[in-house]
Amino acid sequence: MTWTDRKRVLIAEDDGLVRETLRTRLGVAGYEVHVARTGTEALQRILAIKPDVLVLDINMPELDGFGVMEALRAEQPDLKLPIMVLSARRNEDDVKRAVALGARDYVLKAQAETDLLGRIQRLLRRTG
Repeated sequence: MTWTDRKRVLIAEDDGLVRETLRTRLGVAGYEVHVARTGTEALQRILAIKPDVLVLDINMPELDGFGVMEALRAEQPDLKLPIMVLSARRNEDDVKRAVALGARDYVLKAQAETDLLGRIQRLLRRTG
């Protein structure tokens, strides 16, 4: 991947340690990484940078991850942004709700250390 064709990843995560760990890992892997600390900021950044993938936490201040997905669906119904939900919650209802709102993947934070890069690569391959 050359610097001119790097894929943009937006990480929407309020936990500073998790956010910076993901930013570092993805940056080293060659991605152009942007971050948002709140759901509201995530919506603003999506419009500004047009990411290729959104890594979205569920529990965030101002607007949670479900609210972000609902807003995207309502305000930009034609948006083809692949969304990977990253959550500490292992709850089947949360997974079903996330998928119903457009998430293409749901990763537990405990799995993120080993699975994240491969999952992002698969999402990008599926969406062209």
